[in-house]
Amino acid sequence: MKNVKNTLIGLYFNLFIVILSLLFLLRGLTHSNMYAWLKWIFVFALIVSETFNIVFAGINAVNSFILLKNSDYNSMRKNMKALKFGVIPYFVINFIIYALLFLLFFAASRGLIVFTPIPLLFLIPVFFAYLTVIFTSSYGIGFSLILYKEKRIKTGKLVLHMLLQLCFVLDVIDTIILVSKNKVVK
Repeated sequence: MKNVKNTLIGLYFNLFIVILSLLFLLRGLTHSNMYAWLKWIFVFALIVSETFNIVFAGINAVNSFILLKNSDYNSMRKNMKALKFGVIPYFVINFIIYALLFLLFFAASRGLIVFTPIPLLFLIPVFFAYLTVIFTSSYGIGFSLILYKEKRIKTGKLVLHMLLQLCFVLDVIDTIILVSKNKVVK
């Protein structure tokens, strides 16, 4: 559970740094460039926090594999629940930030941005957000595999749960279904 808490802290710290970087970027566009050195500190902090998020992603993937190997049903369920439900605000805020940025660029260019390669830059945060979904899905996939090993679900449902765990929004719905149908074993 400690890995999950550290991961959530890292993700929200990363989001905080992204927001501060954007605010300083917008401030730099409207005011003199007096604090240019501060922007580089935020860029460095962003790179460091993203590196830590990658490390935590690896740690969580390994931890879910260990829990799967040990068939630790309760720990896998608890970690899956905490991580999946803990990242919901992260993804909502992330989506709002990038939607507002796209709207800002769209309005500022009077719609011409659509005909430039700049919208492709918005695929970069989507790619990193999807990577976050994949690593948070390691517990959900592991939990589904434990249920399959214990013969609580059949092969078709296992495949369905694994596919749902790899899709935005559907992963949370699938987690709710898995958590509600499979209570803690004592």
